[in-house]
Amino acid sequence: MITKFTGLAKKLPSPLYKLAAQSWIDYDFPRHIFIETTAKCNLSCEYCPREKNDSHMDFSLFQRIVDECNQYGPRSFSLHLFGEPLLYPHILDAIKYIKEKDKRHTILLTTNGTVLNKFIDQLVGLKVDRIILSWRRNNFTAHTLEQLKKIGMVRLLVEETPKEEFEKWKTFPRVEIKHLHNYGGNIDVKKWGLQNDLSDRWPCYHLWLAPAIRWNGDITICCNDPNGKEVIGSYSNNFRLHTVWNSGHLARMRESHLQGRYKGLCVGCNSWKAYPDIFFSFQKKNGHPTTNFV
Repeated sequence: MITKFTGLAKKLPSPLYKLAAQSWIDYDFPRHIFIETTAKCNLSCEYCPREKNDSHMDFSLFQRIVDECNQYGPRSFSLHLFGEPLLYPHILDAIKYIKEKDKRHTILLTTNGTVLNKFIDQLVGLKVDRIILSWRRNNFTAHTLEQLKKIGMVRLLVEETPKEEFEKWKTFPRVEIKHLHNYGGNIDVKKWGLQNDLSDRWPCYHLWLAPAIRWNGDITICCNDPNGKEVIGSYSNNFRLHTVWNSGHLARMRESHLQGRYKGLCVGCNSWKAYPDIFFSFQKKNGHPTTNFV
């Protein structure tokens, strides 16, 4: 099945969708956590805003983060930001650690696939919930492709994927077609023929659902912050994610988004377009959601 996200679908989610999305918000602790297990990558994609960095997250820090998350019930984890997660020396131990803490935790791996042949059996065996393969030219074995069909999704970027690849992957069980976004304004999408349209903005879901933790323990507001411009706390300074998630600073950022006022990294960002608007107009007018809906 090919999933193609359109601007119209994003702008006009149903009231039921909004109600369901808001019911999933947990103001005590985030539902989804991006953990940058490694900043190292073996590719140099033109559209990637990352700074060259081969640093890995200390495994004891990773365990500390997961231990805290585990206190709040089943959570969802993405084990990447701007590095290739399968280059993390402890990636298999990291997956095991999460699943052993609570088998209800879900794990997503977004990978360029360059070393997937080596890891595919172990990832399936460890019950990774979803592998998102960002398309690159790779020499996958037939076995890897069969295994990938079980838990994989192929992501094709319209601006980067050769036309013949769309035909090649059309029979794969799960295909996602997306456009490039500007990573918090850090890349100029006009180079790929796209417009950096920031009109009709809506609040970004990351502030309510999905913060990110960089390889060094810095906590930032989302996964589109390659250089740590919006760090709101750090494990290295004895912060905890729970403290940051409940901070007045983040509450003010949420209210600012609801009122249509954007600051810092959010000013030039267009990544919010990748997800639907989950709030009603009266909530945005008031500056905060009502407790009747969350």
